[in-house]
Formats: sequence, structure tokens, C-alpha cells
Amino acid sequence: MHRAETKKWDLAGISLSVLCAIHCLSVPFLMGVLPMFGLDFVGNHEFEWVMMGIIFLVAGISYVNGFRRHGRKAIFAFFVAGVVIFTVVRPLLGHDHHHDHVHVNDLHHIATVVGGLVFVLGHWKNWHWHKPSCHKPCCSHETHA
Repeated sequence: MHRAETKKWDLAGISLSVLCAIHCLSVPFLMGVLPMFGLDFVGNHEFEWVMMGIIFLVAGISYVNGFRRHGRKAIFAFFVAGVVIFTVVRPLLGHDHHHDHVHVNDLHHIATVVGGLVFVLGHWKNWHWHKPSCHKPCCSHETHA
């Protein structure tokens, strides 16, 4: 995969992660108006899992292709950390399902934002590590993390 193609995957991943964070932070405030616009599905727990699945897929494609180019295994630490935050930590901080609409715990929001930031940082590092090699000692991207 060429650098420009990987850059597109990383930009898509960053965008999806930011949209996920915006979704997480805004849906609790919009639960009353979403049904008026036919968007009540946006507040569903299943919608969140679909969003996370897409984020994982895009990150996986981007990180694997990035690894093939730059060879830095550290990129997979971002993937594992993000997936663990979204699939283990976040559900533990969970939802309160005692009512018709979902009440989200504040820590749940924090975990979602942190998970999204981990993916954003991973995409940024992946993109940064794709820079063409420079043989000058001043180039910081030559040192492997």
C-alpha cells in the first residue's frame, strides 16, 4: 500500500474516532430530540457497537498496512489498548438499563473518549512513521519506538 493510501486510512480512522467521541458526548443530551428526526437509533447500544466495529476494522487495516511499510510493532499496542478500553473497560463502567432510555455513567464517557484518543494517537503515529526515510541524524522518525 502506498503512503497516500495509508494516509487516507489513517485520516478515515482519526475522523471515525473523533465522530465516536462526539457521538458519545452528545447523545445523552439529544435523547429527547433524536426521535423527532427519526434518529433514535443513534442512541441505541447496538449502534455504538457497530461504530466501534468500523473503527476497529479501519484501524486494523491501517495499522497492518502501516506495519508492512514502517515495520514498527508498537503500532499494535495502540490497537490492543483501544480495543481493550472499548470492549472491556467501557462496558464495565456501563449503562444503566433501568429505564426506557439509556443513562450513561460519566466514567463510561471518559473511557469512550480515552479509547478514541488511543486510536487517534495510533493513526497519527502510523502516519508519522510512514514518512520517507531520512538518513540525517536529526530525523526523529528514524529511531524505532
